[in-house]
Amino acid sequence: MASHLNILKSSAALAAIWITAPANAQINDTSRAPQSVETAEADEESAIVVTATRTNRTGYTAPTPTTILSLEHMNQAQPASLADFVNQLPALSGSVSPRNNNGTTNGGTAGANLLNLRNLGVNRTLALLDGRRVVASTLTGAVDVNLLPTALIKRVDVVTGGASAAWGSDAVAGVVNFVLDDRYQGLKGKISKGITQEGDGSTFQAELSGGMAFADGRGHIVVSGQYSDSGRARAQDRGWYSGSKLILNPGYTPANGAPQYMVARNVGLASATDNGLITAGPLRGTQFGPDGLALPTLFDFGYVAGLQSLGGSGEDQGGRIEISIPTKNYSAFGHVSYELTDAVEIFGEVGYGRSEADYLSVSYNRFGNLALSADNAYLDPAVRNALVAAGETGFRYGSSNIKFGQLAARNTREMERYLAGFKADVGGWNFNGYYQHGVSRIVSEVGNNPIAARYEKAANGVKLANGAIVCAVNADAVASNDDPACSPLNPFGAVPASDQARAYVFGTARQAIDIKQDVVAGTVAGEPVSTWAGPISIVIGAEYRRETFKATADAVSIANGFFTGNFKPSSGRISVKEMFGEVVVPLLKDVPFAQDVSFNGALRYTDYSMSGSVTTWKAGLTWEASREWRLRGVLSRDIRAPNLNDLFQGGQAFPLAVADPVANSSYATFVTVVGNRNLRPERADTLSVGIGYKPDWLPGLALSADYYDIKIKQAIVSLAAQNLIDGCYGTSPSLCQYISRSTTTNLITEVLTPGINFSRERTTGLDFEVNYRTSLGAGTFDISALANHVRRRTIDTGFRVYEYAGTMSENTAVPKWRGLVNASYRQGGTTLNLRERFIGAGKYTKEITVKDNHVKAAYYTDVTLSHEFQDVAGKPSLFLAIDNVFNQSPRVSPLILGPVHINVGTNGSLYDVLGRAFRVGFRFDL
Repeated sequence: MASHLNILKSSAALAAIWITAPANAQINDTSRAPQSVETAEADEESAIVVTATRTNRTGYTAPTPTTILSLEHMNQAQPASLADFVNQLPALSGSVSPRNNNGTTNGGTAGANLLNLRNLGVNRTLALLDGRRVVASTLTGAVDVNLLPTALIKRVDVVTGGASAAWGSDAVAGVVNFVLDDRYQGLKGKISKGITQEGDGSTFQAELSGGMAFADGRGHIVVSGQYSDSGRARAQDRGWYSGSKLILNPGYTPANGAPQYMVARNVGLASATDNGLITAGPLRGTQFGPDGLALPTLFDFGYVAGLQSLGGSGEDQGGRIEISIPTKNYSAFGHVSYELTDAVEIFGEVGYGRSEADYLSVSYNRFGNLALSADNAYLDPAVRNALVAAGETGFRYGSSNIKFGQLAARNTREMERYLAGFKADVGGWNFNGYYQHGVSRIVSEVGNNPIAARYEKAANGVKLANGAIVCAVNADAVASNDDPACSPLNPFGAVPASDQARAYVFGTARQAIDIKQDVVAGTVAGEPVSTWAGPISIVIGAEYRRETFKATADAVSIANGFFTGNFKPSSGRISVKEMFGEVVVPLLKDVPFAQDVSFNGALRYTDYSMSGSVTTWKAGLTWEASREWRLRGVLSRDIRAPNLNDLFQGGQAFPLAVADPVANSSYATFVTVVGNRNLRPERADTLSVGIGYKPDWLPGLALSADYYDIKIKQAIVSLAAQNLIDGCYGTSPSLCQYISRSTTTNLITEVLTPGINFSRERTTGLDFEVNYRTSLGAGTFDISALANHVRRRTIDTGFRVYEYAGTMSENTAVPKWRGLVNASYRQGGTTLNLRERFIGAGKYTKEITVKDNHVKAAYYTDVTLSHEFQDVAGKPSLFLAIDNVFNQSPRVSPLILGPVHINVGTNGSLYDVLGRAFRVGFRFDL
């Protein structure tokens, strides 16, 4: 704390976002439409309530950095989706989107757009709608932006700093507030269609909104509806795809100092092929053709490292993964308000959103671990004879089983939202209150999903004396393990299974989650007294929130029977009671070197039903030294309380190989992710200080910089199973409670991986911003540039300290530099908009040694040309947008974690994986 205060005192040497903007915007408004200096100065007289503070005070600028994305700026760029547009901000990194699919099925987030500030996690970024919480789209508390009424959004406020004292839990990294135009009058719409250069990854959008006054202007109603549809795209259809994987370096030995790993192209599987492979024994390398017969040539294993093979016959499966998940989104929204008196207004809202994502995941790989008998009825007789001659009664077999198709995953999310509230202005005090009820239903299904035990029975078919082929378990009528329902299938080649066999072996894992949220909140704001420097603004409020959920699962999943999915039922409830206050105190006004100095403070007391009470606070100063120079700084205590997923999740089970120090061997066991009801809130200390400059000698220019430092203590982390095992038999014996062993073999039968308050995290960095607008010829030129430099992004798990700043292949990848430049020129009704996106160079990872550990910087250029027919009613406009104009390929950066055999070779959270894409559209506003 002392070090933070010392830095705060020297804030003049550090940086903060700052630019003159609408009076209460408290922002670096990088995104307003081009306008004259006179118009910009006139805007400063308007009162705009922005998310950086709950107070509404003309002329005040908050110390918390905030960036606004305006409707005009969105219209200039015409993005494929609002979430894509927001995610281009350098302060956001690691967000979940339909374009960073890694082929997994258990997350339940496929097709969602979940925002992630500072790459601190989607659960530490609070998404609001008109300053109010929205019922979560996942048990982690994250909100799918796809479900919001984006057609009516007039601006987006992005608060890039701790905001828990003002807005509550989950605002550790900041707040993204979607502000609606609930006073819109008229009729407006938009329709657009897009496609990539490869002819896939299509996009379609249709929006229609209308608003009108009634009852002589005392009432107002606005409604909106929208639909979007994005198509699928696969990695193997891209020229950049090369089967790049991280693999052990064949030139490495513990003594020679060579890097232990390398990134290589054309890496395939060493233990399975599409048509089948014998992986052990005297017939190792025997491979089968599509007809199920052995091929004349042996499989070339090349250099083998675990599951992977380099330089041989290994087949790659990463190209089959979809790099764009087909997603359909629907939303409808309505808002009505009525002025009971000149001072009292009541209002209500109804909203509905639905998202549907259908995609193909992995096939049912058996990595050389299927035991088959030499008596298998489908086995090539030549192979059977060779086995008999070698004295073998069986063999180990590997196959991708692609002939049965890939897993068919489907995620649907529905959101309903109902709100009633009031606003009143009595005696100079503003009163606001509302009640909100929200419901989310999330259904996750994994179809074409093998039941492992049944597959093994069906794959072991034998021929009876009468020539009929049956499952081996049914060959002996008195066998104790016979299964009359078993129908055999041919595991060799591309021979399809019968309908009976498919019905026996394959099923659908399914989980349905119902989340309900009820919120009652109220605030009172006013300016009760004044100082010599101006009026003191205060706001006080209270909020009660209750969240409940219930998750159901199918019987096979509960018994861990499926290849993947294996969902578990669970339920839980949390309630939160909060009281908060915020104050703005002017300290100096119109004195030498201090045209305006103000203090901003906030305090919030929160009582959680599951994790106790906590107090959060914020203290900041703003100092306008002159018309040109402004300084600010803020120090805050922020929290993230454990969410429904952290506390109550019933678990998902999956097999994983672990190293057992007791048995001194490695083997596969079940790992189950579960909740932990004993969790405590995470605590974060956030510092932000800085400076901004708007020179008088060049009107329209503004420069700013911002330093931030976020430290999180007691961070909730789900430790890897191996870390739990190592800790149990190392320095943390308390972790042994999560490990179960067999009473007969003493082998590990299950490892539970609950979240625990075990980690510490920190991120520090700098934000930079430059803006300039001026008249140019007969038109207006506007340019803005934003950049983020991450100095540290550290996670200390208690076992090891990980540094992710400057890494590109980690799941928590954080480029050291990200930038965005937006330039537009408008003349008459024609606007040309140019956007340049920049991702700096880095390393694959810093946690292991990698040969040629360098990833080059990436640049992407987007262009939008639009023309507005100003003399036509509604001023309709046509636009053409081209993303990634120069068709730049994503950098090779295979993810370190996850199933390596389906790695697409790049990090879709960072890079453009689709390539050049085109969009055309039409919009109007009557």
